[in-house]
Amino acid sequence: MRAAKCLLAMVMVAGCTSAPVGREPTSVSPSPVGPAALPPLPAEAVGCGLPRENADDLRAADAPTAWRPVWVDGDRGSMALLAAAADGSLWTTYSTEKEENGVLTSAGGGVRRWDGSGWETSQVPRARPQYPQSEAAIAAVSADQAWVFGAADGASSKDTTGFVGTFDDGRWRADLLDKPAADSIGWAFTAVRAVGGGEVWSVNGPAGLLWTGQEWRYHPLPSSAGALGSGDGQVWAVSGEHSPPAAMRWEPAGWRLITTPPVVEPPGDIMLPRTVLADVVVIGRDDVWVVGGISWLVDGEYDENNEPLEKGHTLALHWNGKAWACHWGPMSSTGEPDGRPMTRFSQAEPDGRGGLWVIGHPDLLWHLRDGRWTRHRIPAPAGSEARVHSLAWRPGTHEVYAVGSVISKGENNSEISHAALWRTGAPSSPE
Repeated sequence: MRAAKCLLAMVMVAGCTSAPVGREPTSVSPSPVGPAALPPLPAEAVGCGLPRENADDLRAADAPTAWRPVWVDGDRGSMALLAAAADGSLWTTYSTEKEENGVLTSAGGGVRRWDGSGWETSQVPRARPQYPQSEAAIAAVSADQAWVFGAADGASSKDTTGFVGTFDDGRWRADLLDKPAADSIGWAFTAVRAVGGGEVWSVNGPAGLLWTGQEWRYHPLPSSAGALGSGDGQVWAVSGEHSPPAAMRWEPAGWRLITTPPVVEPPGDIMLPRTVLADVVVIGRDDVWVVGGISWLVDGEYDENNEPLEKGHTLALHWNGKAWACHWGPMSSTGEPDGRPMTRFSQAEPDGRGGLWVIGHPDLLWHLRDGRWTRHRIPAPAGSEARVHSLAWRPGTHEVYAVGSVISKGENNSEISHAALWRTGAPSSPE
């Protein structure tokens, strides 16, 4: 992986930091914690049957966008993962892009840190210097402390293992994880979140890792997880976009499964129904939102690409401390007349005001506040379109940030990407 070059774009860049001199990687051996034998918490469910095709509990209205562009890169590339710290620093992963002889290629550009006016770019050293690695999740508690989880390749696919990159004392180090955490943490679909008090959680599949401020501790999960949320002293995990639906909550004795509504047997013309719980937002102890949806293939119907037609409803699932209430969004499909993709709820973040933001389309975010849903278009320069990849709320404020890219058309109708940063909520000091 080559170092990313310094950026001169719409803002001045703070500078570039080269990768520190590599050292032999060490292994992180999380302190083992025995499996928690916490019984699942049964929960009632309201309105969670398969919705009618014309159902729309959310009744979202289009609104003047609350999002503002902060920065667009002059060079080609994109930003993917994002973490926001209470001190206002942002951490993101970056990739470069170039086109040669009609072939578009991209490469890892390192990790960027935003200080409010520009970016500083650095490189996470390879956990195995002779092999490539990839990043899957990022978290931060300040401009001085951040973590990146990823997977380090080996001599064969069987040798791939998870690693954690730690930024501390002004430099990165990379450490391989030991089993059993190494078999899932750092791989695709890993989630990581700073949850307050200097603690950091990472989950993927059946594995959970907790940074206590002193050491990593391994905690098995009662079901596979791929997304995390925290707030008001609570930490929740849900199955994410690639595991069967499940929700669980961290308690002093371990993780407890919270029973979620079952998938209702679909009618005969619906094939391969799939329910997804993509992300979770914890607003209060008895105020938790899980976003996702249900989708299916329709027998005998096809989209414009001659693929089986997929239909579905978005879902906002609310927990009040005792029961779930399902709120279904309008149905969409892969055969939308305007050519837009299906609406899919994916990543969500609190807004710091008792509501939440959730990605519906790459350029369209949905907002819930005071029981009302609105839709907000992400702005992009004339002749281009926005693609949001990640959201992050700055703890203690009303600020939410988004990173991704703005896309324009080049020669032969090829796509040209430029990394971009957006914000909603006025800049403020942490409360």
